[in-house]
Amino acid sequence: MAALVLFVLAFISCKKNDLPAKSEKYKMVTGTWKQSDIVLGVPVSVKVGGTKYSFPSGTSVITDPYLKAFGVAALFAPTKGNIYNFTDSGSYRIDGVTNLILPVAGSNGSWTLDVYDAVLKLTSPAKVDDPHWIAGIASDSLALSMIVNIPGLGTAPLTLILKRS
Repeated sequence: MAALVLFVLAFISCKKNDLPAKSEKYKMVTGTWKQSDIVLGVPVSVKVGGTKYSFPSGTSVITDPYLKAFGVAALFAPTKGNIYNFTDSGSYRIDGVTNLILPVAGSNGSWTLDVYDAVLKLTSPAKVDDPHWIAGIASDSLALSMIVNIPGLGTAPLTLILKRS
């Protein structure tokens, strides 16, 4: 009986790793990504000068000729070359322009996955959270949903498209 008690005490008193194992999705996000596009997250219709223009979900806000003509593309074009780095230790760095698409997250901070790994949560150095739904992920691509305030037009649901570098 004493041996059983000692065994149980030894088992429950062993130091355990309190850190949860990193999920497969966490491992997939980790690494370096290059922005390839930003697209409309939902269909959008706008009326300009009496003409209604309809844009389906997935329309590039950078390359669409009408959005170029309306001046929207010029706002997003500087972000096209952004490089996103998510380290295994939970920090991120974004090289490029973030003031329009990620004004809260900024260019660096910490990251984690949240809500059953469905949300990529960026946290600024000021400890302000900036969560983004993961719209899609594969070994070579990552799509993040975001709401962007477009000056003079209002807010728009967009999807940031990243390709693994």
